[in-house]
Amino acid sequence: MIDGNIYIEKLSVKLPVQKEYINIINDISIKFEQNLFIGIIGESGCGKSILGNAIIGNLPPYAKVEGRVKYKNYDILGDVKISKDFYIKEWGIIPQNPSESLISIKSITKQMQDILSVNNIQDKNNDYKNKLLKFFGLNNSTEVLEKYPFELSGGMQQRVLCAMGISQSPKWILADEPTKGLDEHTSKIVYDNLFKIKIEHKYSMLIISHDLSLVRQICDKVAVMYYGQIVEYGDNILNKPLHPYTQAFFGALPENGFQIIKEQNLITESQMGCSFAKYCRHCSNKCIQENPEMYNVGETKVRCFLYA
Repeated sequence: MIDGNIYIEKLSVKLPVQKEYINIINDISIKFEQNLFIGIIGESGCGKSILGNAIIGNLPPYAKVEGRVKYKNYDILGDVKISKDFYIKEWGIIPQNPSESLISIKSITKQMQDILSVNNIQDKNNDYKNKLLKFFGLNNSTEVLEKYPFELSGGMQQRVLCAMGISQSPKWILADEPTKGLDEHTSKIVYDNLFKIKIEHKYSMLIISHDLSLVRQICDKVAVMYYGQIVEYGDNILNKPLHPYTQAFFGALPENGFQIIKEQNLITESQMGCSFAKYCRHCSNKCIQENPEMYNVGETKVRCFLYA
């Protein structure tokens, strides 16, 4: 039986920056388990969204890729036989910034039908569309379907995107910064929508987010990214962080007193060592010279020689 886990094996992604290629993802190997809500957190520029796009096979053609993303016996990044329909049927997307994600010149009916048509679902009477919108609290669904995106509030647009995201009954959903740029009221709607999906539909989901409150409330497991790598992955990271970067990252949050991550007085010319070495008070010569693997600490995986 083919499982629905996502297996990432030695994945590296380089993108062009000012005439040279820069590592955005650097040697990630991890398994994301099906039937869980998994948060991916980290600072801006750490590679979270690029990792998400790699998983759904949405990297730009100029990206240089090494390693594999395996899903249902497919090599997502290397199998030319995979059709676009495969992604649409297997994956639902809840993008950030609903006002930019919806097409301004198409009615909501037409945009939802475009997605349904991939599975040859015609829904001529809009019964299914109405059901989806009402599930997310749009009880005036018939009216909503007739409108264009600019005629809807931000919260209503977000609900429409969630309805579109689950309309194909996907196995996995990717929510990329679903609360970014939203006010408190609309963010609360996102929280409620994701709870509905989790409790009533039992999908698997990757949530890429800066919003630690969202991740804490929704996610079963959390992956912490730093400098293109996953440095920690487990189910109790927000309460008991193990990696020195994760500890420093949480310590720098406002609620923890803005504890500044200070650079240590170390000579670290080598590009082979731990990427966090020059900021880490536990740094040893081995950290400077070698790149640590992921080590198992109970149910948590940590990329740090402290746990070797």
